[in-house]
Amino acid sequence: MTRPTAAPLRVLVVARREPWPLTSGGTVRLFNFLKSLARDAAVTLALPAEPQHARHLPHLHRVVNAGAPAYPTEARPDGRVPWIIRRVRAHFGYSPALNTWLAAHACRANYDVALLYGAVNGQYIDAVRVPAVWDAVDELVLYTVRDARRRGVRPVLRTARAALLYALFERHVALRAHAAVFASSIDASYARRWAGDARVEAVSNGVDFEYFSGPTQAAEPGSVAFVGSLSFPPNVEGIVHFATRIWPRLRDCGAGRRLLIVGRAPTEAVQSLARLPGVTLHADVPDVRPYLSRAAVVVVPTRLGGGVKNKVLEACAMRRPVVASPRALAGLSARPGVDVLCAASDAAWVQRTRRLLEQPEFAARVAERGQHWVRNAHDWPRLAAHLRALLTGAAGGQHAALRGPQGPHPGTVVGSATTSASHRARHAARLEGTPCTLRPNIHRTCVPSPA
Repeated sequence: MTRPTAAPLRVLVVARREPWPLTSGGTVRLFNFLKSLARDAAVTLALPAEPQHARHLPHLHRVVNAGAPAYPTEARPDGRVPWIIRRVRAHFGYSPALNTWLAAHACRANYDVALLYGAVNGQYIDAVRVPAVWDAVDELVLYTVRDARRRGVRPVLRTARAALLYALFERHVALRAHAAVFASSIDASYARRWAGDARVEAVSNGVDFEYFSGPTQAAEPGSVAFVGSLSFPPNVEGIVHFATRIWPRLRDCGAGRRLLIVGRAPTEAVQSLARLPGVTLHADVPDVRPYLSRAAVVVVPTRLGGGVKNKVLEACAMRRPVVASPRALAGLSARPGVDVLCAASDAAWVQRTRRLLEQPEFAARVAERGQHWVRNAHDWPRLAAHLRALLTGAAGGQHAALRGPQGPHPGTVVGSATTSASHRARHAARLEGTPCTLRPNIHRTCVPSPA
């Protein structure tokens, strides 16, 4: 007798923008999660506007424009909206159309589980009438407090207000979701401080090892590279500091040394660095891999921001030795001094970068160990399997066969092994509220061809 085949998991993914082009860590993360989930689940991607690059997306079940619904109703029929959500809407911006579409369609008749992608999309948790996992990606309170330290004491009150708003918002959403997910273990550990008994986990970012497969050419002696978005404030601050304070000392130690600054949309501050001796700016290049291949050393001098720095992962995957700031390595399992080198002061930056430039055998060992580490800890399919396990667990037992591999993954930190009884009860009560009426989906859907 043939065993019945379990129905594929029906996943609704809600995102603020389509994950293409892959020009930011957020789009890379979403793209790879969608690619993995779509292999054995029916994935619908709900966007606030018509997709412009559907042919580049993974082969999904549907891509829906949820930005212009025909039903002028709110998610809560009684009109009540929690005050923290009202405050967040004013702070982040809010799409009544998306909220209405979710209220009309995000129910058990259509989907088994929802993935709210991005911190801002947590505000729609009460419109969703299926179990939800919230991938906030970055922890907002930590990001706000960290960067405020560099701005002095004047904006302290404004920073405190923002941090309190974010903490209350994260708590509100986490307590209503099956699980709240963050890309960094440090971010997750901070969120647990105000998330009550909510389930909080960390699922890191990965690397496409077929794309970042290793160097395509021998490194050029004396070459140092920085690769990243050149309009992102933490990147701008980091490379400006490195090029003006550290690079002159490195160049004085060896003739012919070159600093390659590679990335898209450079600001005026970054463009001005090209006038410095030995510095070359490569803006808006179609492919960063040739520049990583040329580099004898890759530097990641980020001192602001948070989350996981994909440029560390990609350089290690390309088997290039990396020197990074403590902030750039935060939340990663790489061993400083073994897999990568860490520099916390200008003097340390000069000493460690110079050693890699002047000792090729040592640089090769660091690069090899870094590549081994990133392949073990940041493989996209294995990381996505843990997210898939959260989704199937939220959806219920009929989809248990779709769970990913059991046991901890090097890039995943589990916040709590099981959801507490009070959390489960609160979660069930939310879903048992006003039933969602199945209405015909009149919006145009786009079914992309396989990528």
